[in-house]
Amino acid sequence: MGRSKRRLGTAAAGTVLASLALALPAQAASGNAETARATTCKPAIRVLNALPGAEPAEPSPWIEDTQVNGIGRLGLSVGVSHGKPAWWRGVTVHAVPLPAGYTSGRVEAVNRFGLMVGTVFGPTGPRAFRFYPWQAAVTLLPGGQYATAVNDHGRIVGHRYEGSDTVGIEWQGAAVRRILAEPAGFDLREVTGINNAGRIVGYGWGTTGDPDDSWGTAPGIVWSGNVAAPPVFTQPLGNAYEISKPAAIDESGRLVGIITGSRDMTNSLATWAPPYTEVTGPGTLAGRTSGSFEDISPTTNVTVGTAYDSPYDFPPDPMPPVQAQYWPGSGPVLALPRLAPGRFSAAFAVTDRDQVGGVAVDASGIERPVIWTCAGKQAYKPAVPLRTVNRRPGAGINPHSPSAGAPEAVRRHR
Repeated sequence: MGRSKRRLGTAAAGTVLASLALALPAQAASGNAETARATTCKPAIRVLNALPGAEPAEPSPWIEDTQVNGIGRLGLSVGVSHGKPAWWRGVTVHAVPLPAGYTSGRVEAVNRFGLMVGTVFGPTGPRAFRFYPWQAAVTLLPGGQYATAVNDHGRIVGHRYEGSDTVGIEWQGAAVRRILAEPAGFDLREVTGINNAGRIVGYGWGTTGDPDDSWGTAPGIVWSGNVAAPPVFTQPLGNAYEISKPAAIDESGRLVGIITGSRDMTNSLATWAPPYTEVTGPGTLAGRTSGSFEDISPTTNVTVGTAYDSPYDFPPDPMPPVQAQYWPGSGPVLALPRLAPGRFSAAFAVTDRDQVGGVAVDASGIERPVIWTCAGKQAYKPAVPLRTVNRRPGAGINPHSPSAGAPEAVRRHR
């Protein structure tokens, strides 16, 4: 694995890197060891400490005020705590130092060498940054507003907004490596992931080339690690009513994310495998009408996200709060246990060691950053709640999920 050529400023940095180098063997051997440890781990919900700050008036996974977004090695995890970028060693929380004038932010990801990336918010708007835990200050990345992912070679991806346009960026160290090329007629919206082969994933809008097609397309897009290779689109291309949003990529190039149905505000859980000519999915968590896939483990095919329901059920159909979900790569989607009965939870990160990071509300109604350890041993198939009212025809029904929970309920071919 490579790392940035940026010089380290202290002897302590060299000591930390040396210890990491001794602790982190070659990736293939390490992956096998991590998988072996996952089979002997102890199932638990580890509650992490929080930075000082006010609790949100209405906790929600969409507020993104407190949560674990990434899990590294040697007990390191990263995310956001009370609106501030944060990292944890075990359960102990540490604040990422904010630049002068900046008041909030979030760490989005961390690689196996402890390199964190994310966004801070301040007087000039959002700024992308990189940071190692032993540094006294973050390094702002040139030309970027949002840094969303990093691989073990130190390559960082993200984007900036220029009016209604989005510019995708890849950095190596603290320098721009390339601006991501967009095919003619395509408008990028977000860059969401990168793997160790250098494949980069995002999504956006495009045109079909048909002058009679006023809706256009809404596919995911994948760039090769080879800068000379053209990007490819995920299939189906979608349209204004069916938007593909890949959220993460594993080492094999497999993508996970959602297909958003904008007519009824439901999301299909979706996966794409190279060469991305079809989309498949496991259906929703039993009893739910919608959900998200947020992350996939590097090599074990485990995917995590959040299960919820369409807001357009009418009459209203009482449902449990949103819940963290876990898919082992085959069979039905499973639920992860809540921190307290009837309280929401959400999952945003997963490792080959079967650790899942996210957020859960405790019995007193407080958001807690959490890590589910040995998550597969905790995951379960929930009982389907009794629905006591009729739905408006089509409301809450995902057109790609004719049988909630059925394997590969989403399958479309080019």
